[in-house]
Amino acid sequence: MLKRTITYDDPFNAGKQVNEEHYFHISKADLIEMEMEEHGDKYEKNGQTFTGMQAKLQRIVDSEDGRAIMREFKDIIRRSYGRKEGDRFIKKAEYWEDFEASEAFSQLLFELCTSAEKSAEFVNSVVPGNLEQIAAEVRAEAERAQAGNGDPTGLTQPTPEANTDTATAPRTLAEKIETATKENPVVLTTSDLADIDSDELKSGLAVGKYKLS
Repeated sequence: MLKRTITYDDPFNAGKQVNEEHYFHISKADLIEMEMEEHGDKYEKNGQTFTGMQAKLQRIVDSEDGRAIMREFKDIIRRSYGRKEGDRFIKKAEYWEDFEASEAFSQLLFELCTSAEKSAEFVNSVVPGNLEQIAAEVRAEAERAQAGNGDPTGLTQPTPEANTDTATAPRTLAEKIETATKENPVVLTTSDLADIDSDELKSGLAVGKYKLS
């Protein structure tokens, strides 16, 4: 999690500067959602091929299109912005809307779009360090589903013929969600993540109903 002090000139009091502390964080659940959205993207540089979020981030770094850079950084800020409430980090639409309308946001966006050093520092601070591992897992699941193996959704598994006990038969994603509790959490596979609602995933991880495999 990044705790950043943003300093800006008070538009209502000439000559006065304001210092505000704001929090930014992209969780593993956020990153999986972002990677799923971008997993088909590819970007090549110096003979190296980047895919998914890595392609998106590298393109931001190399881009000379000011409008595109601003759009991408605004998206990363939106996804990562939240407020620390007790021992939890909460993201709400109203929190983001309030911040987006502030001078603090304008100052942050200006800094990220005009300083390569500050933009790199910000991205490295809010994006989990295991981006490459998560991206590889998401790509592998997407490729497996696209290849088609009799179970393109990846949400269920065939029940062995020898096992007729429904109590031990593999459960569907809906059944996993229905029975999940904090005391008896369920482990979600990468395939499950492709079909679960993002808000449900985030809230379930936050309260301990779900765990990631």
